[in-house]
Amino acid sequence: MKITTVTLAPNNAQLTCYVQEQSPQMPNAAVRPAMLVFPGGAYQYCSDREAEPVALAYLAEGFNAFVLRYTVGMDCPLERALQDAQAALQYVRDHAEDLCIDPGKVAVVGFSAGGHLAAALGTQSPVELRPNAMILGYAVTLGSMWTPMGRQAPDLGDLVDSQTPPAYIFATQGDRIVPVKNSLLFADALADHDIPFELEIFPTGDHGLSLAKPCTCSGDAAMCNTEASRWLPDSVTFLQKLWGHLEVAAPDAELAAQTGRAPLTLKEPFKRLLRSPEAATILQKNLPGVMQMLDSNPLLGSISMRMIASFAPDQFPSALLDSIDAELAAIGG
Repeated sequence: MKITTVTLAPNNAQLTCYVQEQSPQMPNAAVRPAMLVFPGGAYQYCSDREAEPVALAYLAEGFNAFVLRYTVGMDCPLERALQDAQAALQYVRDHAEDLCIDPGKVAVVGFSAGGHLAAALGTQSPVELRPNAMILGYAVTLGSMWTPMGRQAPDLGDLVDSQTPPAYIFATQGDRIVPVKNSLLFADALADHDIPFELEIFPTGDHGLSLAKPCTCSGDAAMCNTEASRWLPDSVTFLQKLWGHLEVAAPDAELAAQTGRAPLTLKEPFKRLLRSPEAATILQKNLPGVMQMLDSNPLLGSISMRMIASFAPDQFPSALLDSIDAELAAIGG
């Protein structure tokens, strides 16, 4: 393994790179997905417990990993940390060949304030400076959480849009510092925009669990939680379903459909189809009554035309639906 550290402009943040050296015995792992790690620490410091141990855990799962020690301090604007996150993401993608990573498979994992930074990168950044996936651990997403610290920040859920990357989110109901509502409301915003996500709320566990194992517990037994420690392998599984896995496993077809990489069909929920202006035009032309129904009841956007037709086959002949599917297939995803 090669370990290097680079200094990033404009704030001299430090990015430590953990890159598995290539081996002819592992040809399928010559190019790996990347995991960019943002430790927590309330924007006052960067926690060692949520830095290198997390990077090495992902390295063992087939990722090359990168730890960002971003700008912190009570008097430091949050915007500087976001600049650092954007610079780190840009560096990893710009040096993808040297770092042996796929620039289209860069995930970010953040904890607490680092989770806020990861979610901000996925929502506040220009689209070209967003990661391809987010792992959010007991992340702060509500702007009101920063008020007692004299900081101003928006609710990140309000900034979720159709270009927000997929997310794996985990938290504990027992967290007494960052209420679980931060994760629930952010997940709800992702659902409203049909962004793929997985949400795990563990019933017990203190704030700041990191890997929830003895190696990151600082000798505090409360920071060990066997159930919550599942978050890391579960997040890896989520990413493998999203992207496939080192040329061995293919991406999950349903996630591919949700992220718009699969052909459009009437089996997809309306809200996915309507992200495409061309598809919306086809539906309006062929199914004006259904489109009116969607306008009056947006909840119907979560179901598919094929499902509606199964309850009213006489109103929606198979020949009509097949014809619409052919038009949709012609425009792609």
